[in-house]
Amino acid sequence: MDSPDEIEVVARRLRDGGQRWTPQRRLITAVVFGTHEHFSADELLAMCRRRDRKVSRATVYRMLAVLEAEGFLASLDTGDGGLRYEHVLGHDHHDHMICRTCARIVEFADPDLEQRKAELARRHGFRLVGHELKLFVECLDETCPGRQGRRRKP
Repeated sequence: MDSPDEIEVVARRLRDGGQRWTPQRRLITAVVFGTHEHFSADELLAMCRRRDRKVSRATVYRMLAVLEAEGFLASLDTGDGGLRYEHVLGHDHHDHMICRTCARIVEFADPDLEQRKAELARRHGFRLVGHELKLFVECLDETCPGRQGRRRKP
């Protein structure tokens, strides 16, 4: 699905649910679906204001909540007190590795791991219906921006 199609899906869902579909909401949605990066609310606000400097912080925060509640967007608690967002419409499930040093986020999918999680749930008398897996890691690469000035322990 490309961005114009995704925007129309969101617009239709919101309108059908009795919610307003304003030019600012359309712009926010276009920016969200126009990036494949994980972004913070403030980064989204900055991206939107590059196109329309009148976009308000409150509108961005409200729209993030709406998009997440409607299942178009997922938030990711990176463990540093902030949330990062990513659009999920038309994307397969994946998990995340988050570097504690430089905050880089890596998406990964592992069918064997997915199967093991489902088996684990069954073994405990459950049926797995969804999950969120975050691995907090540290880059091993000495060029990691967060590692500059730190010495590797022997």
